[in-house]
Amino acid sequence: MTKTGILQQIQDAKTAHIRWVKRADHLVSGLPVDKDFIPLESTTCAFGQWFYHDGVKLRLVPSIDNLINRIEHHHNDLHDAYMDIYKIFFIMPTKRSLLQKIFTLNSKHVTPADKEKAKAHFKYLKRSSEELLAVLDILEEKVKALTYEELENIQ
Repeated sequence: MTKTGILQQIQDAKTAHIRWVKRADHLVSGLPVDKDFIPLESTTCAFGQWFYHDGVKLRLVPSIDNLINRIEHHHNDLHDAYMDIYKIFFIMPTKRSLLQKIFTLNSKHVTPADKEKAKAHFKYLKRSSEELLAVLDILEEKVKALTYEELENIQ
């Protein structure tokens, strides 16, 4: 893989991440959101698919390994915060009865207090997102500085 290819993947992952956060923001703000477009699991969102496939290969470069660990930490924090938000707005899939599956859209009645809790969780999610994006910026700089030998190790 080339530096340009890696940098493009990072940019695409950042874009996917920003869209994911925007959809979570829409949910908390009361805008209509299809819950299926905001994956719960850190491995199923578009960012996670890049990270756990091509992104983790960057761990093979010693100067980048620590950044990958930080990215993973922030990414997991994001999904944990989103899970807290999800539980406010939706019935967890494993806890739904057959009647709920038939007669509801998996949503719950949300009180004003619940909405405030969701906003607090979103503030944490947003802060984790900013930290993740900052680490990704550092990762881009590290990738730009990779030597030919280091690039060969990633293959």
